[in-house]
Parts: sequence; C-alpha cells; structure tokens
Amino acid sequence: MNRWVRLGIAILALAILARVGLGVFTVGLRVLLALFPIVILVGAGFVVYGLYRNWLRRAKLRARDYREMLDD
Repeated sequence: MNRWVRLGIAILALAILARVGLGVFTVGLRVLLALFPIVILVGAGFVVYGLYRNWLRRAKLRARDYREMLDD
C-alpha cells in the first residue's frame, strides 16, 4: 500500500465520519427545535417564579419593618 492509497483511505474515512457526525448533529438540532417551545415555557416559568419569590421576600421584609416601628 503506497502513500496515495493511505491518503485516499484517510480522506474517505474522514468523509464518512463527517457525514455521520453531521447526521447526528442534524438529528440533535431537530430534537432541540421540537422541544424549543417547552424550553421557552420552562424559562418563562422560572422568571415568573423568581419574581414571585422576590416580591414575597420584599413584602415580608416590609412587614417586619412596620412591626418594628409599631413596637416602640
């Protein structure tokens, strides 16, 4: 086997690996695109939950401050 045969086999192997890799990548992108609305809803849910927790904590702090003012 001379160097041209080895080079040809290496190029063919790389082409096959690239084809398989791009196929897997394409399937992954299709799955991600299919799940994208769910991902957006989950992200929006985390934002709303975080805002709710923040407002609840601030309300508790304000209520505690008012109680301390009334204790005088």
